[in-house]
Amino acid sequence: MKTALWLFTITAILTTHALAQSPVKDHGLLRIEGATIVDRNGDDISLAGNSLFWSQWDQSGFWNEDCLKWLVKDWGTSVVRIPMGIENKGGYLDQPGENESKVRAMVDAGIRLGIYVIIDWHSHHAEDSTEQAVDFFARMAKDYGHHDHVIYEIYNEPKDSQWPDIKIYAEKVIAVIRKNDPDNLIIVGSGEWSQRVDDPAESPITKWPNIAYTLHFYSKMHHQWLRDRAEAAMEKGIALFVTEWGPVGTADRDTETEKWMAWCRTHNISHCAWAVNDKDEPWSIVRKGANPGGGWSIDALTPAGRLEKAIISSWGEDTSIDGEQSDAPKP
Repeated sequence: MKTALWLFTITAILTTHALAQSPVKDHGLLRIEGATIVDRNGDDISLAGNSLFWSQWDQSGFWNEDCLKWLVKDWGTSVVRIPMGIENKGGYLDQPGENESKVRAMVDAGIRLGIYVIIDWHSHHAEDSTEQAVDFFARMAKDYGHHDHVIYEIYNEPKDSQWPDIKIYAEKVIAVIRKNDPDNLIIVGSGEWSQRVDDPAESPITKWPNIAYTLHFYSKMHHQWLRDRAEAAMEKGIALFVTEWGPVGTADRDTETEKWMAWCRTHNISHCAWAVNDKDEPWSIVRKGANPGGGWSIDALTPAGRLEKAIISSWGEDTSIDGEQSDAPKP
């Protein structure tokens, strides 16, 4: 009996200690000041974390709390993106109950771990399912809007859509979120896979507070021209959040990714790396057969995984990303 009580007490102490030092405990509700995302104290904040893989294609089972625990403990992840697939087979439009349950489980896990969670409507044609998005986000805001942890990404990557149509969709979804959640951060995509951030900069959403815009990049394809475009957008007053990015994926070093990460540091931009998965593609972070519950050795990580871990785990340090001024593990 005494042993059981002792174990319970130690567990409670360790849990309390972990929560006391969690990102959300430290920084609280995120909000927009000018073109910058700040924490509850008004200090600039830049989070670094991971994006899970599409909800309906998580074949190896990485959507679980043990995986998140490992990312928080071993990688220092402070934000996780939860991408609920929408249009494709097995996605939300096909199986709404199953996908929503998976999202809720991961949001709940992230809240328990004290990290920020991005509820991502992972769509390329979201305006075609406006009614379903409005219904979904109304429930999410009602159930989770009182948690500082929660961020809403209401349109992942518009493919062929133009900003006027995206904006009409976004305003309908934002309106129902704000009925139940007046202040949590909302992130909106832009055209050409969320690279046309210059469009919302010219015509931003101004009816509600705390609206940021998604910027996506993959270092093999997106270079200085996109950083220049993003800087020009910020100069016009909009805040950006890189909810998805990927390195070259075939080498442990990637100079273009290093340029992007230096840029994110300079502008205090948060980012989530794609993707927690073992699929045979360049941006998966672990090799086939890796334990979906974490505990990965360095050999279990892909080149992309090694690079992303080095970046994320050292993000809170005032140092260059290649570790030259820190003791952070090199990729």
